[in-house]
Amino acid sequence: MPVSREQRIRQYLDLVTGGEGTESVLANMETMAGDALESLAPTDGGKTEAAFESARAGAENLARGAEVAPDQLSDLEAIIIPELRPVYDIKDGTFTTLTFDGAPTPGHSLWTKLTSEAALKQRIEAALPAIGRIELLWNTNIPYGGTGFVVGRNLLMTNRHVAQIFAAGLGDRNLQFINGRAAGIDFKRDSAAGNVFKIHNVRMIHPYWDMAILEVEGLPDNIKPLSLAVADARDMLRQEVVAIGYPAFDNRNAVDVQNDLMRNRFQVKRLQPGMLQGGFGTESFGKIVNAATHDCSTTGGNSGTAMINLATGEVVALHFAGRYLERNYAVPTGALAKDQRVVDLDLNFASAASGGPNDWGAWWNKADSASPAEGVNLIEVGGVKRIPGVVTQAPLTGGGVVVSPGGSVTFEVPLRITVSIGATPAHEAVTESVELEAAKPTPPGGAFVPKSVADYAAYEGYDEKFLSGGTKLAPVVVPMPEATDPSVLAPLKAGGTRLDYQNFSLKMHAKRRLALFTASNVTEESNLREPEKGRNYSRGGLFSERWFPDLRLDDKYQIPDVFYTQDQGAFDKGHIVRRDDVAWGSTFELLLRGNVCSFHVTNCSPQVEGYNRSDSGEKNWGDLENHVLSEAASERLCVFAGPILADDDRIFAGKGPKGTSLRAPVPRRFWKVVVARVSDGLASYGFVLEQDLSDTELEFTVAEEFIGAMYPLTEISEMTGVSFDQSLIDADQYDTVRGTEIAMRAGSRKRKKKS
Repeated sequence: MPVSREQRIRQYLDLVTGGEGTESVLANMETMAGDALESLAPTDGGKTEAAFESARAGAENLARGAEVAPDQLSDLEAIIIPELRPVYDIKDGTFTTLTFDGAPTPGHSLWTKLTSEAALKQRIEAALPAIGRIELLWNTNIPYGGTGFVVGRNLLMTNRHVAQIFAAGLGDRNLQFINGRAAGIDFKRDSAAGNVFKIHNVRMIHPYWDMAILEVEGLPDNIKPLSLAVADARDMLRQEVVAIGYPAFDNRNAVDVQNDLMRNRFQVKRLQPGMLQGGFGTESFGKIVNAATHDCSTTGGNSGTAMINLATGEVVALHFAGRYLERNYAVPTGALAKDQRVVDLDLNFASAASGGPNDWGAWWNKADSASPAEGVNLIEVGGVKRIPGVVTQAPLTGGGVVVSPGGSVTFEVPLRITVSIGATPAHEAVTESVELEAAKPTPPGGAFVPKSVADYAAYEGYDEKFLSGGTKLAPVVVPMPEATDPSVLAPLKAGGTRLDYQNFSLKMHAKRRLALFTASNVTEESNLREPEKGRNYSRGGLFSERWFPDLRLDDKYQIPDVFYTQDQGAFDKGHIVRRDDVAWGSTFELLLRGNVCSFHVTNCSPQVEGYNRSDSGEKNWGDLENHVLSEAASERLCVFAGPILADDDRIFAGKGPKGTSLRAPVPRRFWKVVVARVSDGLASYGFVLEQDLSDTELEFTVAEEFIGAMYPLTEISEMTGVSFDQSLIDADQYDTVRGTEIAMRAGSRKRKKKS
């Protein structure tokens, strides 16, 4: 059940005042008015005084349980909340209670000790040089990914979800930069930019906690590692802390309150005081974790922020998420001290770290057993190209390079050679064994291409109860979309309009000969992604890929494969349902079915090359699902997708069957809705991605930056003629912190809502 704004403010006041709530706020109103009114707005004609009186009346109504007027709620937010949890400017390695414009910062009367106590201020300022902004060094819609801070020699700590904007993989083995992407860190970025130190290696992307360790080039001696607390922040209830990071504009907050709190300055280094609030469960990368919580005024750009204990100067937690007027979540460094893999990185823990025991060993096992991502991106260090995390004695050249979990490296030159490096020390030559592999066997997927209508009978299509599995949370239902006008749908030979495949279903638009929409069940559960050991789960190892028609549907409702294969290279055959999304199952046979089913031409749409291919390093459909999983409580997703079939789509003249010609409009935009499980129900996210078809008839091109946007589900429905169940519209995250975070990580702008 949704919590009202009034309830949220009441709960927030209880949180930050230690349960004393509005009574405590009322007791301090006179002090706040006396100290703050004179300093904040001495010449505003009494407007601030009137706002304080309105806020006071609202607080009194809250205390009595009476109805609070909307303007009183606004004044409570605009005055009390910035007063209790202010934001301070940082400039040139220091901070004061004055803003950049010389006016006092709201709330300074409650936090004067930050500057009045010399030892405390010195303790905070000692940490400032080691905290920086993670810069994204490629052509992207977003200038930076979050915050990072130095925790060891040339080592940075940040969030997993920040690192995964530019890096792929999980654990501490099969990690790589996404092709075409690079990152760095700027330790200044207050009133001006500073030097950017390039991140050249990914040392760890933690499989359980939202944490990553990055390696940076050539840090100067004056940037010293921060000290990580071994004590657990979840046990430090109401301990005072400061968050130091780079808050961005965050539309989960009231715009006027946020602008006042941040003084219309975003994406620069700030200090945000508050208190730890104990441990609390929240969703994170397909599970519920018991995170540390705090009540500092953080926003989306604070991802990766260091939470520093005022009493000791130690980092006690790594901020990773938050909910406005609720609580913010952080990874406790005390928990990281119980992970031997983290300890082995030689981070600067304040005292001896135990290295265990902990509760997430199974997640490390999963990361260790995962196959390397296809297309490993080599990193150049000192003029030598190497695989992240793997020591080599000579530059690696030539074609594909794959690192196995057991430590072997495979090259194609063009013979395939596997070099087992095992645990070879860095100073020894990597030459333990060399073996020539035999020619590849024929992939088994060909046996699962349907040869008759009867072969489709065993397919398990889209399951609306899919998100109820793989979690202990209450059951939920995610209904499949429907066509607003059913008359546009292509009929099956046997009747009906729904085509069921393994792990997904779709309905075809009769006139356009393309899917109107698809509905798929997606999972990252390792027991379903690789159900049988010893099998080859690579794309080439599953199926000698070819596209084929659906035998249940008349040919006149399908665009044939020849349209794509004889188009002079203008188009890719773009999966609407991603092959990798539905290649899963409890047995290898079921996984093969899902993989092969994705190659039906009913699941195909003409897409220009860079738009379709995930290994190009550009924004693509796969990125969205990965980012949504970071905010999910289970590893399962329901995904709906399709082309936007507009009347003004350009006509492409291509080949048809048996030498005929075929003219087909080519969609320029595609939509996707991703539905995830969260602790309080469902969360749905809508996106539209556009391909540029503005060039000549054959040589269609893509803009350097795809035009990606988050859209409300209601607007996607209007554009597509596809209707979504009301439960998904109610769960739309467009106006929430989850939606804001996902859009930012995916490099997408948010579509301005229709009025």
